[in-house]
Amino acid sequence: MIPRLLRRPVPPVRIDPRYALLTAAYLMVIYWLSSLPDLSGPRQDPLTLFLMNLGHLPLFAFLALCVLKTLKAVGTSWWSRYALAFAASAASGALDEWHQSFVPGRSSSVGDFLVDVLGIGAMLLLLRLAALRASRRRALSPPPSGASNPTAPVGVRNRFAVAPHAHAPCTGPRR
Repeated sequence: MIPRLLRRPVPPVRIDPRYALLTAAYLMVIYWLSSLPDLSGPRQDPLTLFLMNLGHLPLFAFLALCVLKTLKAVGTSWWSRYALAFAASAASGALDEWHQSFVPGRSSSVGDFLVDVLGIGAMLLLLRLAALRASRRRALSPPPSGASNPTAPVGVRNRFAVAPHAHAPCTGPRR
């Protein structure tokens, strides 16, 4: 028996070629960085190792941004686009760790992969919150004069709507 969520058709996603090129170039930079051998001495301070591993966080957070921008949504579903961006970015992180296991002086670790996934998840969460805030702001902003607000959700009252007056408009102060 297939769960109901898996039976629903997934909305298609289009690829933005400009961001696809940026994502491919950025993946090459990540691959090049992980190909560099470890040039440090055999004994390193644990704090230095920790700070170097934290460098994975912004590196893969920006990758998640690039992948999300590459995927243009078609339809109203946002979760499939974010889930695909998360899966593609996390797969790139796993492949990066696997690649590092073959580089002399480098090693792969689950901790590095978890830092990659943390950066990816944090970036996608921040981007989703920013998108929600922008859509809420668009829904509350007044429409241009004489135009209706087609982006406002059904049932949301526009607090900037001007009610028609029953009396003649004011012409200025009374004397």
